[in-house]
Amino acid sequence: MSRRTTARALPLLLVALLAFFPAPARADARNPVLVIGGYAADTTKLEGLRSWLASQGFTAYSMVLLGNPSGTAAIPDSAQAVADKVTQIRQETGAARVDLVGHSMGGLAERHYVKFLGGLGQVGTYVDVGTPEEGDWAGTLCSLYQGCRDMTPGSAFLTQLNTAPAVPAGLPAYHLYTDSGTGEKTALPGATNASIQSFCPGRSVSHADEPVDGATQQLIASALDGGPLATTCP
Repeated sequence: MSRRTTARALPLLLVALLAFFPAPARADARNPVLVIGGYAADTTKLEGLRSWLASQGFTAYSMVLLGNPSGTAAIPDSAQAVADKVTQIRQETGAARVDLVGHSMGGLAERHYVKFLGGLGQVGTYVDVGTPEEGDWAGTLCSLYQGCRDMTPGSAFLTQLNTAPAVPAGLPAYHLYTDSGTGEKTALPGATNASIQSFCPGRSVSHADEPVDGATQQLIASALDGGPLATTCP
C-alpha cells in the first residue's frame, strides 16, 4: 500500500475505531439530582451529600420535607413539595428528567411522587437510602405528627404506597441501607437492593450518618450513573 493510500485510509480507520469504542459519557449529560432529607433532617449532613455529589460533577440540589421539624406534615403533602421542586429544577436547568435521592422518610415522599403525582415521566433514576419501605415502629415515638403516623407499619399511606407495583416498571430504582438499621432493611420490590456492608463487611454506619458515609456516597453515585453499584469503602 502506498503512502498516499495509507493516508486516505487512516481517517476511515479512526472513524471505525471511534464507533467501536464510544467516548465516555460527559458529566454534563447527567440528569440533575435532587437530594431529599428525612424526618427532622440534619441539614448539615444533607448538604454534605449534596456538596459531595457536586464535587463529583453532578448538578445537585437538596430539600427537606414539610413541617417543623421537617417531615411532620403528611407525607403526601411533602411528596407534592418534591414535585414542585422537580418542576423548578427542570425549568432552571432545561433537563427533561431529574434523578432523586431520598434519605429515610424522604424516600417514601419521592416514591409517592413517582407513583401518584406524575413523577414517572419526570424522574430518571430513583435512589432511596435508609428508607423504611413498609414503615418503622419508630414512627410511634412521634405519632403526634401526621408524617410519623404515615410512616408507622400498616398505615393507610403505606398500604396505598406498597400496592403492586411498589416501583413503576421501567424506572431504574435502588434501595440502599445499613445492616444496623431497622425498618430500612426491608427490600423494595422492583429495585436493586443492597446493604452498605455487602460491599464493606463490618463497616459501622448509623442510619443518621448514611448521607455522609463515604461508601454510601459512592454507591449512590454509581447508581445515578446507571450501575453497577461500586465503592472503594473509603
